[in-house]
Amino acid sequence: MKKTLPLILFFFTVLLYSQEQRALFGTVMDSLKVIPNVHIVNLNSKQGTISADDGSFKIFVKVGDTLALSSIQYQKRKYNVRNNSFSFQGLDLYLISKVYVLKEIEVKRHDLSGSLGIDISAVPTPIMPTMNAEALALPNAGRKKMKLRDREIYTAINSQSVISFDYLLNVLSGRLKKLRKKKKLLDAGDDVDGMFETFKYALDHHFNIKKEVQFTFLNFCRKDPLFNRKLMNDELALIAFLQIKSKEFNALNTANK
Repeated sequence: MKKTLPLILFFFTVLLYSQEQRALFGTVMDSLKVIPNVHIVNLNSKQGTISADDGSFKIFVKVGDTLALSSIQYQKRKYNVRNNSFSFQGLDLYLISKVYVLKEIEVKRHDLSGSLGIDISAVPTPIMPTMNAEALALPNAGRKKMKLRDREIYTAINSQSVISFDYLLNVLSGRLKKLRKKKKLLDAGDDVDGMFETFKYALDHHFNIKKEVQFTFLNFCRKDPLFNRKLMNDELALIAFLQIKSKEFNALNTANK
């Protein structure tokens, strides 16, 4: 029994170690170069990251996890994490470019009769292009309509191109500062509402944020210096950001109790 006890403890330690998450470093590349902006998701922990400009990435995994790699111009790939995936040199993951095949063009014999009058009458009438501001290349054509908050600031600033007095008046009176503060608050509210609508079902179950403090948590995330409005258009990056902030938020709540 004394001889078998150390052996049991050894195997138990190895088992715990194999189940512990570790930082996996690597580089995503194809046959010619490194690949930036590749989405890398741990399908087991649901955590993700994006490869940097030099193709490098860091993600926490454990042996047996599966990584899913995806990029617009490359074929999707899955990689199973093994013991030898962790090395000082880093892991090189290769992606294969997508091949776009053009549809076949069928060349038919012409149906001309040889008579100019008959052939001209058979020519279809061309469809006239739509005449609009974009087609005429008018100023501001196709530009997204400004929100009221942005239009107020634009009007207050743009007056300096006509007469400097109005612009100086807006600055000295504090009106421009108030408009910018108002825009900042409204933008923050839009971001919080947008995150809530996107993740309202995941906040409780996935991020472990109780319903009564969900808006407090989202405002906590929005005020973080690392928050960037570009995250609102990148769901994987936003999920990774919220995952980190949820752990900080829950730790603070636990400490304050």
